[in-house]
Amino acid sequence: MLHTELNGPILTAVLDVPPANALGSQELQDLHALVRGLGEDAGDVRVLLLRGSPRFFSGGVDISMIAQTASGAGGMDQMAKFGGDLQAAFQALEDLPIPTIAAMRGSAVGGGLELALACDFRVVGADSSYGLPETKLGLVPGAGGTQRLTEIAGRATALRLIMLGELVKGEEAMRLGIAQWVRANDEVDQFALGLALQLSDLAPGALTAAKRCVTAARTGSGFELEVELTRDLLTKSDTTDRLQKFLAGSQKK
Repeated sequence: MLHTELNGPILTAVLDVPPANALGSQELQDLHALVRGLGEDAGDVRVLLLRGSPRFFSGGVDISMIAQTASGAGGMDQMAKFGGDLQAAFQALEDLPIPTIAAMRGSAVGGGLELALACDFRVVGADSSYGLPETKLGLVPGAGGTQRLTEIAGRATALRLIMLGELVKGEEAMRLGIAQWVRANDEVDQFALGLALQLSDLAPGALTAAKRCVTAARTGSGFELEVELTRDLLTKSDTTDRLQKFLAGSQKK
């Protein structure tokens, strides 16, 4: 089950599927519907904050569902479709024009970490575990994890964690580049909320443009896009008002 709560400009989505917040068909449908709606019209929402409740962020795809589905008639085709649906949902999350934060107070493994890797920002708990252990089950990360972890943390780290199925704690996850911040587990949610508030106070058009430019680094078109989007931003009252406010403040010093 996916609970949502709107607090001003911040939309919090909480994965609540005891005991380990595993991702099944219903959770995937709920997530994709939420993300699709925000992609079409975010309205007043400026930041999406994802977290798990209460112990785990997410233990990944429901293993019992995989085993049961794969052993049935047409099971391989059904699992292939589910994998494609996971990729589509996570790609839609990555493509959102608003900032996204994964607050991982608890462990995130397998598909749970793949979900977090599709977010812009990741905060991990010092005492929790993170990784992609699918090879230990004879599988590979199939929801974009091989691609995103390689882009985020580099080929060597991706090979280490994916091929060995290694789990790392919060400090190591940050050192390897998997997350941008590590906090004591009971401080993760509050820190992530503070980060969301900070982002929500910034110019939404500029954040969207920045996200597009960073993503364009994959294609080599980012330099031209920076110029194009800067020109566009300078026509927006939000930008010109902030520039005037900055200049007024500078003149008083």
